[in-house]
Amino acid sequence: MKQLLLIIIAIAAISSCKKRNLGFEEEGALTFSESTVVFDTVFTGIGSATKTIKVYNPHDKDISIAAVSLEGLAGKAYRFNLDGFPGDQKDVLIPAQDSLYLFTEVTIDANNTFNPFFVEDNIVFITNGVEQKVKLTAYGQNAYYYRPNRAIEGLPAFSNLSSYLPNQLTSLDVNWKNDKPHVIYGYLLVDSLLTLNIEAGTQIHFHKGAGLWVYRGAALNVNGEFDNEVVFQGDRLEAEFDDIAGQWDRVWINTGAASNIKYAHIKNGFVGLQVEPLPFDDFQDVVPEKVTVQKTTISNMAGIGVFLRNANFDMENSLVYNMGNYNVAITGGGCMNFLNTTLANYWSGSNREDPMLFISNRYSSGESSEEAVNLDLRFGNTIIYGSKEEELELDSSTAADYNVLFDHCVIRTELSTANASRYKSCIVNPGNVTVGDNSFLPVYKNQNEEDFSLFQQSVAVDKGSIAILDLLLEKSDLKENTRDSKPDIGAFEFK
Repeated sequence: MKQLLLIIIAIAAISSCKKRNLGFEEEGALTFSESTVVFDTVFTGIGSATKTIKVYNPHDKDISIAAVSLEGLAGKAYRFNLDGFPGDQKDVLIPAQDSLYLFTEVTIDANNTFNPFFVEDNIVFITNGVEQKVKLTAYGQNAYYYRPNRAIEGLPAFSNLSSYLPNQLTSLDVNWKNDKPHVIYGYLLVDSLLTLNIEAGTQIHFHKGAGLWVYRGAALNVNGEFDNEVVFQGDRLEAEFDDIAGQWDRVWINTGAASNIKYAHIKNGFVGLQVEPLPFDDFQDVVPEKVTVQKTTISNMAGIGVFLRNANFDMENSLVYNMGNYNVAITGGGCMNFLNTTLANYWSGSNREDPMLFISNRYSSGESSEEAVNLDLRFGNTIIYGSKEEELELDSSTAADYNVLFDHCVIRTELSTANASRYKSCIVNPGNVTVGDNSFLPVYKNQNEEDFSLFQQSVAVDKGSIAILDLLLEKSDLKENTRDSKPDIGAFEFK
């Protein structure tokens, strides 16, 4: 009898320890120690890592998780184990005020160049009809990765280039090699006084919304070569993304140091190249340091190809084509030159309402204030021709100089071009060209195939100015063809 009494007492004690509120929580959801799991090892071979998070029931009643499963976006790259049981599960109990351990693992061959740069998936929890996800992200191939680690209100999340460098800098020059792709998540800020040098053949990929921010007083030198360009593009590697605009944000250069871009291809973002003083400063004066762009292609941007505000800027032997809004938009002042450049726009992504070129010597300096700044701008031996009947929008303030010159240009516009001090030896609204029994559009070889080189009967052939040619840093065209004594208008010399 005494032994039976002890057993009953023990059972009662155990029951009291197990006692909790009866029934299940019907409204409350789960909480997680992390909502995103990042496998931040840069893989160099067969990569494998394990992460642990906790799944909490913060409520006073038990929770029954109806289903836990891997969404399967990344195939079989990820695995998980919940409370000691691997893989997909149903009817998992979490007691009130308790938690479970979730272990996740990924295995990726990072040397497989067919992998995306980021292999992403989700573990999906369904509780009381509510779907919650834990996002999984890992590096998919061997590359240099830059992830945001700073957040300031009003700015995109970003990281500083200096944070990827040794603590003891021996030089203010940072050199990016072409041995592996460079992949940017969020914004990467090039710190003041640093110069980022990018060697020929480097591939730079941006995740959605990401960009390169060359801060005030920093410099960017892009050292591409013919047939070995530096390419700025999105991080989606599938063929169907080859010509999808808006995959990333922009290259943003704040002035204060000279930058040089040669043989780059900037494509499929929102704004190709934005050059301006740091907009948060009280003073927005034009500084003497110049951004120079040579033999560069900017294409298929959802917004603007080149946006300039209060900047000194030169572009030559370059091609800017197919933008959702403007090929080039200029506001405020500065000294700017576009020489032997082709601006073409046959955007097909949506109805393009804007002309390809906007020029104003004023800019907004606040919600209700406006400033006018002296502008000296020259387009020489340049093509400004697209699918709209009006491809120019000129806006000026009499409060500042507005010196805009089109010198030996091919232009499509309905504006009056009678002012000889603004339009010098220009070809305006040329008609179709007849070759034998066939009629061709007057300028480009095949704009439908994005071939903006010239054909023999193009109105731009032999119509350029030798005086403008003498201003070029290099006399050869975008394809390294030598320009002759009768130079052609635009980025290409007909051969």
